[in-house]
Amino acid sequence: MTTITGSVKKVSIVLALMLTTLAVLSNGLEGAQNTSADTPNLPFGEYLAGRHALVNKQYDLAAENFFKALELDPENVNLNQFTITVLVADGRLDDAISVARRLEQMDQQTDLSKLLLYFDQVKTGNFEQALTNVDDLATSGILNLIKPLLKAWILAEQGEKEQVEQIVRGFDEGTTFNFFNFFQSGLLYEYMGNDDRAEVYYSKALGARGMLNLRAVEAYGAILLRRGEQARAEEVFKEYLQDVPTNENLKAGLVAAQNGDNIAPLVTNLNDAYAELFYTVATIMMQDNVKRVATNFLQYAMYFKPEFPLAHFLQAQIFESDEYYEGAARQLDKISAESPLYFPSNIQRAWLLNDMEEEEKALEAFLQLEKEYPNSRTVLNSIAEFYRTHERYAEAIPAYDKVVAVIEEETERDWVLYYTRGIVLDQEKRWPEAERDFKKALQLRPEQPMVLNYLAYSWVDQGKNYNEAKAMLERAVELRPNDGYIVDSLGWALFKMGQKEEAVGVLERAAQLQTQDWAINDHLGDVYWHVGRKNEARFQWRHALSLSPDEDKVDGIKAKIENGLPTSK
Repeated sequence: MTTITGSVKKVSIVLALMLTTLAVLSNGLEGAQNTSADTPNLPFGEYLAGRHALVNKQYDLAAENFFKALELDPENVNLNQFTITVLVADGRLDDAISVARRLEQMDQQTDLSKLLLYFDQVKTGNFEQALTNVDDLATSGILNLIKPLLKAWILAEQGEKEQVEQIVRGFDEGTTFNFFNFFQSGLLYEYMGNDDRAEVYYSKALGARGMLNLRAVEAYGAILLRRGEQARAEEVFKEYLQDVPTNENLKAGLVAAQNGDNIAPLVTNLNDAYAELFYTVATIMMQDNVKRVATNFLQYAMYFKPEFPLAHFLQAQIFESDEYYEGAARQLDKISAESPLYFPSNIQRAWLLNDMEEEEKALEAFLQLEKEYPNSRTVLNSIAEFYRTHERYAEAIPAYDKVVAVIEEETERDWVLYYTRGIVLDQEKRWPEAERDFKKALQLRPEQPMVLNYLAYSWVDQGKNYNEAKAMLERAVELRPNDGYIVDSLGWALFKMGQKEEAVGVLERAAQLQTQDWAINDHLGDVYWHVGRKNEARFQWRHALSLSPDEDKVDGIKAKIENGLPTSK
């Protein structure tokens, strides 16, 4: 057994191996210290409990156990460095800061521990020390990109307007990070009382729509209202609600604009400023689905602003996607009834119950929401989707009917509703009504590939409208050339129309695009058989059988493997 000099304790080889193989959040433990097995009070139990909790995505239990482990082994460098990452992910930043202080004393700081000590300096008003340390926080990554803004906000708090101006002028207007810098510049100018410059920069931020931050829309609309430009504010909110019609904050902004009410600035103090900065970074990370980094930045935001509904809601979504349902529920519970996000948080709670396989409790929650919001399309659609996803199609149909009934004015995006109800109607063998819904969906969104595919394939399967179906499928393939399911539909249509040789190439491509679908491989096997490639046909059928086909199709595939198909169609 090897030894390591210094004050760091030794850990057993077994523990070292487990630590080195552990998958951790965003800044994992890259190694572990070795300690002799006879050293008293080693945190084996706490470590193993924490590890088990992490594997099961129970970040609160993981943080608690690793923190307890540190109490037993406080000089273990790697345990300190690892535990701090878990504490941050669970939002225990005060505890994480205490660990960061220990790492500083041990001269074993990490980028994360330095950042946490910086946060403590900012929150306690030790601005001179913070300004001295900010440049040492990171030399790469997104944290390095936002260091000028970390500094600018402290300078704005100190009233150093010219220094803030100098930082803003230093932003490169030729980068893809423009919208972020513009938005933050708008917040800075508004905080320093220069509404004219703030409005200019909010407008610039919204001009970079490729990376749209809807928080900038709120800020822009709010400043327009406070400047007495009610009509322009209303126009701004309406414009962006066309893209995100369910955004509750924008809807609340529109109501305020219509009523002529003012909206408070997003930033009223330095804590607000840092919270907005980190929340925006988290939204950027989530555009690329970088969940672990986004979680850290959301926890930073909530450290500076403990009641931050947008951050709670996004963190709940991340935790839900990680199947950390208890953590997601706790985040949603922090959203008060006064927040515009209270309503969607209740919808999300019901879906959490569904995710936790509490089917009847979820339905009960949805139905209770229907009583409270009887004409809410969001609630009614959620109920319909609940029935559909649980294959309760007979109950889903009247639920979708309710959604249709509350539509005041149909828009292009309503194609999804008719398409989905059409699928449910088809599942219930109500084809004439389903066909009507698919045609309605195409009226609202002509040449929508999924609708073209479903309707055309259904016609082919029913042995009718071959020419129209073929044209629709060819168009769908043009629109989505790499969609294996749509390519398969075209190949199957060609086969049904007797164009077997042409069908072979199309279905082969479908099987290459979608390798794990039993039905596509089954179709390819059928076509191979009919063109005389019988060995290849049986191979495809066996492959289809290995891909867990629908239960009612298994015997038919087995029969084809044994007996083949009739030589004529």
